Amino acid sequence: MRDRLLKGLIRLLGVLPFPWVGRLGDGIGWLLYRLNGREVHNARVNLALCFPDWRARERERLVRQNLIETGRSLAQMVRIWTGRPRDWGDVVDENGFLAFGSELIGRGRGLIFTMPHLGNWELMAYLATRIAPATALYRPPRLKVMDELMRRGRQRSGITPVPTDRQGLKALHATLKRGEIVGILPDQVPKSGGASGVVAPFFGHPALTMTLISRLVRRHGSAVLFCGAVYDRKLGRYRVYYFEGEPMIGDASPESAAAALNRGVERLAREFPTHYQWTYRRFQLPGDRRPSPYAKR
Repeated sequence: MRDRLLKGLIRLLGVLPFPWVGRLGDGIGWLLYRLNGREVHNARVNLALCFPDWRARERERLVRQNLIETGRSLAQMVRIWTGRPRDWGDVVDENGFLAFGSELIGRGRGLIFTMPHLGNWELMAYLATRIAPATALYRPPRLKVMDELMRRGRQRSGITPVPTDRQGLKALHATLKRGEIVGILPDQVPKSGGASGVVAPFFGHPALTMTLISRLVRRHGSAVLFCGAVYDRKLGRYRVYYFEGEPMIGDASPESAAAALNRGVERLAREFPTHYQWTYRRFQLPGDRRPSPYAKR
């Protein structure tokens, strides 16, 4: 029953005009806020940890706005995966993103597109393929219907999606060796510590952070480009924002490298707090015996 309802919603999003899907996503986000469920609770906890100096009323206003923006982005991501190719219009590139990306790829060592859970990261796939061939790492979702949707949708953009397994990692190394683009969500919490993740500060709090990007940088000497597509309500389109990551991301110390990676994510989240996905349990530490910050009291 759940899968049928989900497929029906996906088909609906696939035929509606892109702006209508955005407004529908706004409504879904507003409804989630009113239902006051797990997503709202997670956002409240994260914002209290990351912005303790803000007034509670200011944080609550941000929670509401954030759920609405998250609903819009997620709904329009599905539209990008299922609708007619490129009928959503181009992202506004008024600050030379494509030229800068081409300059970095011209160094001949590949380029790592580092896209936090901010705005509509699926739009960045189309921009990536305008610079060079691209391969994107993704973690298969639990629902089979969503797994198929994500893989087909990303392939339509020209990106090669690879899962988070040994074969996927080999594909990332081969991509950078060819001087192409790799796309990774840097704030995706790894399943465990050890070789895949270390604890590093994020907004001043410990967060399990992936080591994959730093290992790729050390091996291939690739540049790291933080980027995100943020919706501009006045313009009615997405704008792209970007900057090159710190050299410290390639540091030999996994902890120092992870801290540098988190600083890049934090920079974008601070600049666009309404558009960052605060519903994600970033501060959940696997194996930690202390009470989870997300435990309801």
